[in-house]
Amino acid sequence: MKKIVFWFLPMLMTGCSSLYVPHMANVPLFEEKGETQVSASLSTNSVQASAAYALTEKYAVQLSGGLSYGNLTEYNDIFTKKTDHTVAKGATNIDVTTYGRYANRYVEASVGRYNIVPQRNVKIEVFSGVAFGNSQEDSFHNGYGLFFFQSCIGKRFRIIEWGTSLRLAYSVHGFSWQDTAHTTLHNDFSLCHIEPMAFCRIGGEHIKFEPKIGVSLPIAFSTYKDLEDRISDTDYYRTTLLHFSLGVHFSF
Repeated sequence: MKKIVFWFLPMLMTGCSSLYVPHMANVPLFEEKGETQVSASLSTNSVQASAAYALTEKYAVQLSGGLSYGNLTEYNDIFTKKTDHTVAKGATNIDVTTYGRYANRYVEASVGRYNIVPQRNVKIEVFSGVAFGNSQEDSFHNGYGLFFFQSCIGKRFRIIEWGTSLRLAYSVHGFSWQDTAHTTLHNDFSLCHIEPMAFCRIGGEHIKFEPKIGVSLPIAFSTYKDLEDRISDTDYYRTTLLHFSLGVHFSF
């Protein structure tokens, strides 16, 4: 019988770098056509940047990206440059001798509608888009594509803005690694993601500081045995459950 398997244990373990790095959603809270917003932030898993533009009185586009190199904020790579790891011989075992050579790159594009409820202080927006990511740590590699739908709600004032978003996503992964015989092995799998996020912006009319907090819950629709065989037995696929960011937001 098919089961929905929640990966709470793998997400909380930090024995290896995150091969899926959740991106903090951008929530523009646009007011009018021609408005442009740009932001840059440092999160607990990457450096991120976003740009958004209101094309018409109803529709807007966004472009975002993230980069994590040297596993920017994972304590394993900050405090441990090299870890010797002994594994038993066998075709399916994984040869891991060093940590620290890690990089993740991510980019997404979306289009959406804003001012869904006009003439109100509450701003409601929806966006949908696609994303592509690539993670590498030594012989471990994960390339993935992601499709998402994002709903946003918030309020906007002169010196303060706040709001929340909920992103529902479906991702397709190509996970590969080398065993002790240096043979490249592959596991292709799909995940669903539930990613709520909350933020506030405080500052002047055009420049504000922007803290965010987000959660990422990946869900695998599979039998437990299949999930164990394809991913969990490697014990090296990781993602982040809880993440934070602090950045600067420009609006003009």
